[in-house]
Amino acid sequence: MILRKSILAGLLSVLIAAIVLPMVVCCYLTWRLPPDRTGEVAIGFDPVAAAKSPLSWIKVVVVFTIGFYLQYRRLKSH
Repeated sequence: MILRKSILAGLLSVLIAAIVLPMVVCCYLTWRLPPDRTGEVAIGFDPVAAAKSPLSWIKVVVVFTIGFYLQYRRLKSH
């Protein structure tokens, strides 16, 4: 049960780090930067291009490992 909870915590941390945080940063930058002359702003997110990047996979492994380890350590201490 400890491993299952730790794996879910690792997957949740990957989900937050890979999807939610970049979108929040894009929205924040769009809000802070002045609009173009047309007054329209577009935000693009390409998950296929992100999945092809080796740097993205390294980030996924690191974030999963940190989330897994922290949850595993917390559950093992009880």
